[in-house]
Amino acid sequence: MRTTSTMRTGIGLVTGLVLALGLGLAAQAPEGTAPATDGNTITVASQGHFEAAPDTAVVNWEITGENASLKAAYAQAQSQAEQVRALLTRQGFTPQQAHWTSYQVQPQWDYKAHRVTSYSVSTSLRLEFTDFQKIGPLLDAAGSAGLTALRGVSFELKDMDAARAAAIADGYRQTHQEAAALAAAAGRHILGLSHASIDVAAPFAPVPMMARAMVAGAAAPPPTASFTPQDITVTARITAVYRLNP
Repeated sequence: MRTTSTMRTGIGLVTGLVLALGLGLAAQAPEGTAPATDGNTITVASQGHFEAAPDTAVVNWEITGENASLKAAYAQAQSQAEQVRALLTRQGFTPQQAHWTSYQVQPQWDYKAHRVTSYSVSTSLRLEFTDFQKIGPLLDAAGSAGLTALRGVSFELKDMDAARAAAIADGYRQTHQEAAALAAAAGRHILGLSHASIDVAAPFAPVPMMARAMVAGAAAPPPTASFTPQDITVTARITAVYRLNP
């Protein structure tokens, strides 16, 4: 099990190079940016990577009560929420780790009869914690207690802004290196960055098989001391336009 992030910067692949060197052809600028005013530009597209072990587990719960009586539906939802709170307390979680939404009321209508037939009262919970050893016992206890409100487990990086910045920096480093190499091969050199576009993607780490089985209601294997998800990879596609000496 890893409770601290291990981070490494991957090497992206240059996906495109466009060179316009005094041939009367202006390099096409990325969408939303101004085009170059002359042909002394070089455009490079690269994909930067930043990979890290997730440091935060997120367990989501959806609690719903439904009844013809609004009061009874609300009581059902409250009762389920209290069962979840009691379970979390027994498992050693604190109120600060549990983020509840307010109760939402949704009337169920019979439009033909023009009347409300029942009420649905719901609330949701996002449980965040960093000790992955707690995941297995929590899922096992929820299944044993017959709690069907558990909806899924995901893994995140607490500081996603830093991860995005690292991926962008890696992508920009690659574009600069490739642009400088291509300019040198043509007997030119880079004067500076004209403009650039950035597209960042940061998918969540996959849900481990035990969590997936619990969410689906299937029998899960016994929880183990080690519960390590796959690393999260943040990618940043950088398209940069550089100015060249005449």
